[in-house]
Amino acid sequence: MRQKLLDSIKKHVESQYPNEACGLIVDTGKTQKYIPCKNISENPTEHFLISSDEQLEAEKQGEIIMIIHSHPDVPKLIPSEFDRIQCDYSGIEWGIMSYPDGDFCTISPRINRDYTGRQWLLGHADCWSLIMDYYQREHGISLKNYSVSSEWWESGKEDLYDDNWRSEGFIEVNLDEMKVGDIIMMRISAPVTNHAGIYVGDNLILHHLYGQLSSRTPYGKYFRDRTVRIVRHKELFDAK
Repeated sequence: MRQKLLDSIKKHVESQYPNEACGLIVDTGKTQKYIPCKNISENPTEHFLISSDEQLEAEKQGEIIMIIHSHPDVPKLIPSEFDRIQCDYSGIEWGIMSYPDGDFCTISPRINRDYTGRQWLLGHADCWSLIMDYYQREHGISLKNYSVSSEWWESGKEDLYDDNWRSEGFIEVNLDEMKVGDIIMMRISAPVTNHAGIYVGDNLILHHLYGQLSSRTPYGKYFRDRTVRIVRHKELFDAK
C-alpha cells in the first residue's frame, strides 16, 4: 500500500482514539483514496460499524476494494477471529492499523473454508452458523440467521430452534429414515433445544459444540440421548 494512503489512515486513526476508526479504500480508476467513515457501533471502543449510507456514497466515487479499521491500545496487532469472520462475509480485503504503534496488516476473505476446525464465537461461529454455511454451499439453500451473541437458552424463556425450524422449511423424519444432510436437533445441558448438527453419513455428525472447534463426531449414545428431533429440508426430500 502506498505511503500516502497509510498516512491518511494513520491520521484518521489518531483523531478517533480511543474509539476504533473505520473507513474505506476506493479505486476510482485513476487512483486509490481513503475515505474516513463514522463508527456508528454502540460500543465504538471495541467494535466498528459503517453505515450503509456511507458505503453507498463511497461507491459513487469508485469500487470499494478494502475496509479499514483500527485496533487501539493492543500490545501486538493480531486480527481477531471476529475480524476474519466479518471479512469473510464482506467478500473483500480488510486493512487493520494499531494505535499508537501504527502497525498495519491486511486479511483476505477465506473462500470455501473447511467445515471442521472453525473457532467458536458466540453469535458468529456456532452450530447454526455452520448449518447455514453448509446448506448454502452444498444445496444452495439460504436459511435465516438465528445466531445471537448471548446464551439465550439458559433461561428457558427463548426457544429459537423449536420456534423456527418449520418456518425454515424443515419437516420431521424418523431416526430410521435419516439421510445425509438431515439436521439433528438436541438439548444439551439446557431446558430447551439449543444445539444442532448435520448428519454426514457413516454415523457421523458435523457440528459446532459450545466453546469447541467445529468437528465431525460419531453420533453416539451421548448425542442420541439428547436428540429432540431429526428434520429434513423440504427441498431435499427427492435428493438422492
